[in-house]
Amino acid sequence: MSPSNKDPLDCADDSAQTFLIYDLFRAFWTRVVGLFFREVAVRNSHLIPKSGPIIFVVAPHHNQFVDPVILLMHASRRVYYLTAAASMRRKFIGFYGRCLRGIPVERQQDLAKTGAGTIRLDDRYAEPTLITGINTRFTEQLKVGMKILLPKSAGQARIDEIISDTQLRTSKEMKELEALEALTQSEGTPYKFAPHIDQDDMYRAVYQRLNNGECVGIFPEGGSHDRTEMLPLKAGATIMALGATAANPELGLKIVPTGLNYFHPSKFRSRAVIDFGQPIDVPSDLLDKYRQGGDAKRQACNDLLEIVTDGLKQVTLNTPDYETLKLIQAGRRLYQPTQHSLTMAQQVELTRRFIKGYNTYRDLPEVKELRDRVEDYNMQLRYYGIRDHQVETMQVGRAQAGALFLWRLLWLLIMGLVALPGTVLNIPVFIVTGVVSKRKAKAALAASTVKVRARDVIATWKILIALVLVPLLYTVYSVLAVFFVRRAPAWAQPFTASVAGWPSFAIYLCSWALASFMSYTALVFGEQAIDIVKSIRPLFLTLILGQEHTDLLVAQREDLSNDITELVNELGPKIYPEFSNTRVKDQLGDDKTMHPNIINESADAFHRKMREGEQAIRQRIGTGAKRPKSPARRESKYKFNPPTPSTMDQLNSISPLEFLISPSSNEHSGFSGRKTGLAGDSQNAHSSETGTSTPEPQKGLFDFS
Repeated sequence: MSPSNKDPLDCADDSAQTFLIYDLFRAFWTRVVGLFFREVAVRNSHLIPKSGPIIFVVAPHHNQFVDPVILLMHASRRVYYLTAAASMRRKFIGFYGRCLRGIPVERQQDLAKTGAGTIRLDDRYAEPTLITGINTRFTEQLKVGMKILLPKSAGQARIDEIISDTQLRTSKEMKELEALEALTQSEGTPYKFAPHIDQDDMYRAVYQRLNNGECVGIFPEGGSHDRTEMLPLKAGATIMALGATAANPELGLKIVPTGLNYFHPSKFRSRAVIDFGQPIDVPSDLLDKYRQGGDAKRQACNDLLEIVTDGLKQVTLNTPDYETLKLIQAGRRLYQPTQHSLTMAQQVELTRRFIKGYNTYRDLPEVKELRDRVEDYNMQLRYYGIRDHQVETMQVGRAQAGALFLWRLLWLLIMGLVALPGTVLNIPVFIVTGVVSKRKAKAALAASTVKVRARDVIATWKILIALVLVPLLYTVYSVLAVFFVRRAPAWAQPFTASVAGWPSFAIYLCSWALASFMSYTALVFGEQAIDIVKSIRPLFLTLILGQEHTDLLVAQREDLSNDITELVNELGPKIYPEFSNTRVKDQLGDDKTMHPNIINESADAFHRKMREGEQAIRQRIGTGAKRPKSPARRESKYKFNPPTPSTMDQLNSISPLEFLISPSSNEHSGFSGRKTGLAGDSQNAHSSETGTSTPEPQKGLFDFS
């Protein structure tokens, strides 16, 4: 397709003006989302090709409309997304989507309508494709080529023949267990119907962008969700890649797997990591199959989809349930890497390796024992109301704990006073965004079959509501300020005398600027105040319980940490032998999106002064009673045979969920996976703090030094 052809999906002609509009809106949204997150780290951005067409395949889709902006923030190229046509038809989102040159995609679920009556399967053995209706109007509502959709995504089938108002025939049998259970009920099951969707226009638009050497972004899961594992990927991305390359063999298309990992995706001022994988070329043998058409074409798409799926697994965190994720996170925090402090990107990489190691060795007695001990330790943390990284701060005497407690209260008062005015100004924003986003999440959960708690929509609604409410609120404040200056009572006139002669518009603008400054100051200093609040409870417990009690928890953590470190260093090289003698840190990237400014630097200066004062207190009062050092590490008692290469290949090809619940797969691969319900520390599941200490640096699997 010629680059000169006009793209009907653009909000303007494909010209410098269009790119200017795109860049302006991209800059606007990256700033907005950058305010929502405290830090967004990037890993391996150097792998993005500097030129040529790219398809960014992004997963998991955990944060609805925020996910695309995260990629825009860190991709060095302009990226144009495939966006649900239903979203593009909405006024606010559709306007921004068109200005960002989004490509609309009709989705079957967006066009589905509820059919009259119910349907059932009279004879699943003799007539498995004959559907019988109860009080249905098939001839009036349905057409050949449409699809029948069962509730909760239990099954679907294309309509081949409409026999009467109460009978139709489908193109295939719905064999899924959930589908059979629904269709064999005597009263039948509700159903929906959706028209056949012609995606030719969408594919032409994608091919044109790729032929122009541009980048296209796609979320292959098909929709946002809040599960701990990726949803099954749809084949659209592979059809685009193979179709574009088959039509233009000199295209040079690359597929870049992109992983999004959030610590608290729905919380304001949380953290995130975006991880770019190795670019994937379109294999020539799959192109030959694709050109053959028919079954060979479908097989080529499936084979490429498997390659893309494997690439995404290398840059994402996938566990079968939230309890397993909490267990893995706890083990990662307790492990002692050679490098004491890990960056956020390194924490994500470490967690990814822990997941693979746990899936491999989960049934060993030693692993089961440590799992139970971690569960007991987390129960004690919940009892004390603290987090893992705070345990070490309890290793002080009463006198020192009291002095540090008073010192931090003083700094909390200072930080709180600085943040108070801006916080008060924005209380209506906090209340409204919280209430509305929860209502939207409840509605999204009711309409979805894949969401767990619908947390994936909360951040989007918080941002959208704040974008409208904050300017409106500041306008009201500014108008009130003008009114107050013009009609100031006698007691306030000395305070307003300096600005009383200003024009009303000047007072309005200055009030707007002052409200913005106070809000941003509250944002930065408020974060420091919250960190201080979290650090006070361990000191308070030490004051109440005494060091002799808190030392028991400290000792338990240290013993558990030593045993986990020993076991991981013994088993780890069996899976990752290359990391025993390499510096993993050199392979990781970690960039921050927050740019230095006077407010951030002031808050950091306050924090440094507080820490310097604490060091002086520790030196003056002393560190209290010291626990004896742990004895020299014994020779490891863990001796295991490494898994064979073929076993590891099978492990890599099995999804975490399949690994746990498929007995045949587990027997074949040499593992007897057992689904476990592990209780972990819910407060710590996504903590960005490592809470580790290394009395004696060790070298091992995860050497980040």
